[in-house]
Parts: sequence; structure tokens; C-alpha cells
Amino acid sequence: MNKLLIVARQVIRKNLKSRAYIISLLFPVILIALVALFVFINQQTQKTPQIAVISNHSTFRKALINAPTHGDYHVNRQLTSRTAAEKQLANEKIDGYLVVKITDTNVSATYRQRTNGNSLNGSTLKNNLNTLKIRQTAIRLGLTAKQLQELFTPSSYHTQNVAYQNGHVRRQRSNQQGTNTAVAFAVTLLIYMFINLYASLIAQETATEKGSHIMEILVSSVSPDIQFFGKITGMLALIVLQVMVTGIAGLIGVKILHQNVGALKQFSFEQIQPGMISVLIAYFLVGIMLYTVIAAMLGAMVTRQEEVGQVLSPLTTIGMIAYIISFIAVNSNSLLIRIGSFVPFLSQSLMPVRYAVGNASLTEVWISVGLAFMALIALTWVALREYRRHVLDYSTRRRWFNFRRQKQA
Repeated sequence: MNKLLIVARQVIRKNLKSRAYIISLLFPVILIALVALFVFINQQTQKTPQIAVISNHSTFRKALINAPTHGDYHVNRQLTSRTAAEKQLANEKIDGYLVVKITDTNVSATYRQRTNGNSLNGSTLKNNLNTLKIRQTAIRLGLTAKQLQELFTPSSYHTQNVAYQNGHVRRQRSNQQGTNTAVAFAVTLLIYMFINLYASLIAQETATEKGSHIMEILVSSVSPDIQFFGKITGMLALIVLQVMVTGIAGLIGVKILHQNVGALKQFSFEQIQPGMISVLIAYFLVGIMLYTVIAAMLGAMVTRQEEVGQVLSPLTTIGMIAYIISFIAVNSNSLLIRIGSFVPFLSQSLMPVRYAVGNASLTEVWISVGLAFMALIALTWVALREYRRHVLDYSTRRRWFNFRRQKQA
């Protein structure tokens, strides 16, 4: 046990001293910092437009100025003539001005703005103009106050998201599915990125020691079994550290950017389905460890460090295919998608998305996690056996031929 822990600590210490690993570990923090910087710069440069409203109808102008702006613009009430507004625009005191012309049956408006001023989102201003025009027309037609209230009462519109499981309807809040799907996609993307990272790390670890013949010295004092499990234990500790750093960075990022990023304004952890977080953590650990164990075996089957990329290519391609198919799983619950969500090496990307959109129950999710965990145990035994056989094998035969030859022996 002491030797296993020594190997694990050596793996952890070596990677924590690696600049490339530190950058990958802090990638979520760096990403959130860059997003926060972009939001800060955008807030400093995108200020609320200062405008003026000019009209030949003072009552209409007053009503338009007093209409709710929702923070989209600010009206300078002092400017009442087009000449004064044009002068202020030329001196860059305002960003633009609206000229409203009222006739008996028509309302026309023209907004004049500087090209180097703060741009105006005209939707709110247009809605206010249309509302006031309708109100003016209704008054001209002699409608009563009650009729006006009925005219301006908006229609009621609600969205209900439902998912059918075993013929029963499972109702979701209107914004719950979008939140769950976004969280699932974010985590499956991280899983795919970290699969590539940790598969490469452990394969490079073994290939480097083998290529420099250090492995011969290590085997004389530490058995291949202890080396194998020591490396896996070290990688597992690094993965747990990665999960913790990513989770904390995500929580801090949501808290900081919650009111500044449009996509996060409606986000709430209460919208996440029960068990979603534990499911994602389980897939994060089991899914990455599956690829890591196989990568350790493949790393032992090469003779030079330069061959690592070649032998890992099929493995990382499977992870990439699983991630691509997860986009299809959002709008499809076909038989192949359902089967694939239970297949190890694919389930870590497919099942979280299926569960997020309501196409899989929590029971199905944990069955899938259980299958992946059993596959991890079985493949760990296979990988250990092949690691033990190939760790001192410097044959230049093709790796797949060596694997088949050992299987037939």
C-alpha cells in the first residue's frame, strides 16, 4: 500500500508541476475571468443612449416621454425644438433625437442618430409609439374607458413542457428543460475535453518511462500491478481535483455573471431536476476513468513516446463521436439513441442529455451509471493484464498484432 501511494503521489506531484496541466486545471477559472472581463468592457462602452423627443403635439410628446423605457434609453426633457436637438447632437451631447409628426389620422416618426454614438434598441420606443397611436385613435373614435382597457389588455400565453415516461406525463416548468439541457451540454463538453486530457496524460506517463528505459528500474523495485494502480489512483485524485475546481468556478461564475449575461438572468439552481448534479458528477468520474484505464493500457503497448497519439486516436475518436451524437439526442429518442445511452464509452455524453430533456427516468440513468461502473471494473482487470504483459515489451511489431498474439497465447 505504501508503494502504491508513493507512485500515486509521484503522478500527482509531477502533473501539478506541469505548466500545461495547471493551465488545463485552471481553464474554467480563466474562461470565466475572460467572460467577466468582456462583460465589464461591454458595460463600460455600451452606455444608455441619451435622446430627445421633438413633436408638433405637446400632449403626445409628454405621454411618449413618460412612457416606460425599461432602461433602453434616457430622454432629455429640456430639448423641445429640432434646432436645439440638432445642435446638441452635433456637439455630441446626445446620441440622437426622435421627430414625431402628428396629423388627424396618422403618426410618423424619424429617429436621427450619430454614427459614433451609443446605438439605440428601438423596439421599446416603437412599442411606445404604437401604443400611444392606438390610444389616440381609440379616443378619436369615441371609445369608453372600459373599452380602452379591454383593447389594451394583452393576451395570456404560457408554455408547458411535458415528457412522457411509460405512458405517464411528467410536467416540467417552462424554463426547467432549457436550464437542464444547458447544464448537461456544458458538463458533457467538459467530460469530452477532460477525457482527451487525462487519456493523454496517463498514456504519456507510461510511454515516457518506457521509452527512456526508466521502467526497467522501476519494475525491479515496484511491481507492474502497483505501478498500474498507483498511476490510476493518482489520475483519479487529479480528476476529483478537476471536478472540484470546475464546480467551484462554475458556482462563482454564475453568481458573478448572473445579472450581467442575458442567458444567465433566468438561471436558478431550483430549475435543475432532482438528482441532476449527482448524475453529472457520477458520469464525470466514471466516464473519464473508463477512458483513462484504457489509455494506461495503450500507453504500455507503445515503445516510443511519439506513438502515443497514434494509439490513442481510436479511443478519443469514440469520445468525440459520443459528444457529437449528444446533440442529436436533444431532439431524438430513437432506438439507437436509447441503446447508446446505456453503452459504456457513449453513455457519459448521451444519458445526461436524455435525462435533461425528459426522455429518460432517474432509474434508467442510474442503471446506465451502474453498467458503466461494471465496465470500468472489468476493463480495469483487462487493462492491468495487458499492462503487465507489455510494460517491458519493446517489440516493434504492430500493437494490435501484439495484443492478439498475447490473447492467443
